[in-house]
Amino acid sequence: MKLYIAILIDLFDFTIGRLLFPVPFSGEIVGVAICYLMFGPRAFTYALEAFDPTEQIDAFIPTATIIALAHQREQAA
Repeated sequence: MKLYIAILIDLFDFTIGRLLFPVPFSGEIVGVAICYLMFGPRAFTYALEAFDPTEQIDAFIPTATIIALAHQREQAA
């Protein structure tokens, strides 16, 4: 279930997240908060998206999905 939520976060970032550009870093703040609730401190990796102030490149990197897949792999081990 967490993986599906992470995919939805990334889809939101890829589509509607670009409209949030007038409010800088709002998408990253929401993404980090939701990922932190699901995955703990590992979610701060999502904050790396803030290094792209144009909001153009970070949408193509599914950060939340990558965090979710790493979490699943850790849980399986």
